[in-house]
Amino acid sequence: MTSQPGVPRATLRFAADEPPPLAFSIVVGLQTAILVCVPLVVVTTIAARVANQSDAYLSWAVFASMVMGGVLTIVQARRVGGIGGGTLTVMGASGASIGVAVLALVAGGPPLLGILVVASAICQLAFAARLALLRRIITPVVSGTLTALVAVTVIPLGFAMLTRVPENAPPAAAPTVAAVTMLCVVGLMLRGPRIVRAWNPVIGIGAGCVCAAFFGILDFGRVADADWLGIPAVATSGLDLSFDPGFWVLLPGFLFVSFVITVRQVSHSVQMQRLSRREPKAIDFRRVQGGVAACGAGTLVSGFAGVLPPWPYTAGIALATGLGVTARRVGIYVGAFFIAFAFVPKITALVLSIPPPVLGAYITVIFALTFVQGMRVLFQEGIDRQQSLVAGLAFWIGAGIQFQAIFPSHLATPTGRMLANGLTAGGVTILLLNLFLELTGPRRHRTEMALGPESLPGLDRFLVDFAARYKWDATATDRLRAASEEALLSLLGQEEDDHTSPPTERRLRVVARNARFGALLEFTAGTNTGNLENEMMLLGNAPDPTSERDLSLALLRHHASSVRHHQYHNVDILTVRVERG
Repeated sequence: MTSQPGVPRATLRFAADEPPPLAFSIVVGLQTAILVCVPLVVVTTIAARVANQSDAYLSWAVFASMVMGGVLTIVQARRVGGIGGGTLTVMGASGASIGVAVLALVAGGPPLLGILVVASAICQLAFAARLALLRRIITPVVSGTLTALVAVTVIPLGFAMLTRVPENAPPAAAPTVAAVTMLCVVGLMLRGPRIVRAWNPVIGIGAGCVCAAFFGILDFGRVADADWLGIPAVATSGLDLSFDPGFWVLLPGFLFVSFVITVRQVSHSVQMQRLSRREPKAIDFRRVQGGVAACGAGTLVSGFAGVLPPWPYTAGIALATGLGVTARRVGIYVGAFFIAFAFVPKITALVLSIPPPVLGAYITVIFALTFVQGMRVLFQEGIDRQQSLVAGLAFWIGAGIQFQAIFPSHLATPTGRMLANGLTAGGVTILLLNLFLELTGPRRHRTEMALGPESLPGLDRFLVDFAARYKWDATATDRLRAASEEALLSLLGQEEDDHTSPPTERRLRVVARNARFGALLEFTAGTNTGNLENEMMLLGNAPDPTSERDLSLALLRHHASSVRHHQYHNVDILTVRVERG
């Protein structure tokens, strides 16, 4: 396990389980809550304004999203009943859902948006329960391409806001205000000191508002009229349970947004686990499942409130890489301040007074970065020619559909509108192409047996037949058999170390797949307590010669080129890679 690139572990001041001083926690929590408050309100405002929703709905949506973001941030930090990732994860309204949310609000208002978000939550909770089944789907190729397509679907909305000014505004007002905002935000990102870059959203949007005031398009009357404390009236009439054609047309887009949010939550949880520890350890995917479950529960509640679903913001990663702070106590304070801000209408009114050209310029810059982040995820581990073709074709099909450059007349039909969103079209394309590669790729050979020492002869025969089928030489075959034997013995060692008696006999499923480098072996069994990756890290270079456990782990490390142990709530997966040459 390696540390996050560019993030030395020596910079970590407070790990996840290390509580900082109280005053430090309050100050950092307050600053982070202020910074994240701006993009959360901006995302909600863009969706409501583009869809021409009332001010009453906008105030309610901002209030509900802030409360939900605060509660989820606390749950992610405290990990309540297995729900939550146990890391400093700041949650808020999802930018990925802006495009589909606007379509739902225009078609049926908050009730239609609510039922579609509830349907997305059910899908997301199913993902959390069976996250192990998605391990072959949530790949860098898929997650990177879908992240880039999120930017493609949202940036046009930002472009549309660049020109939205009052009719009596000077002709130069919109381009000047947008240019000042964009130049300020980009300039601070490129050359601003680190301490100033942390306040980039506030400074950039503030500069745009000052410029808007010179043109007379800034109205602070809303702020003056707003109360210091209060709760907005509920602006949704429940869920639209008619399930009319509008629901079915928009449902595929929302389901793909749910998948994108799940991908982001998984990636964020994995990254935060790596940044939150002083010593390298294997990723605990049970906590990743907990993070996805918390996000799904928040999506369910957001649906009943008729607002955008939540997803993780990068504030936690920024605190880890910038200040070296990953303490969960700080996350609790961030969530608490989030909830407190929701009850201060003047803060919401201040953000809602931001002119559309300022918001449009800001959202353009932010989602341009989102596009690049998607490309970075796509290429971080290197992709071959096949994966390059899959990613490129899916992206451009999604972009062509989004900008109505591909068969626009067909997209206007009831069936075509189901794929008229670029994220949906691109997502369907990449999943179908990946499915084709999976079905036409090297065959998987499977066997199932009891997890016990009596299964060793059967496992050995299975691997000898596998090696003979693909004409492995004797040396490579012996290496494959030895690595598999030690993997099974290591799992058996865990079984012996676990003092709790399983209610039923544990079964083991072994899947072998031939590849260019050699073989990939996957051992799947019921979840246990220990993690072989962590034990191999602790083993060091000098295992105890009197310990059969240490000897088995050392031999496994010797024969296998890589070992990955992923533990979920409902399954335990050990993946062993054995080189052929």
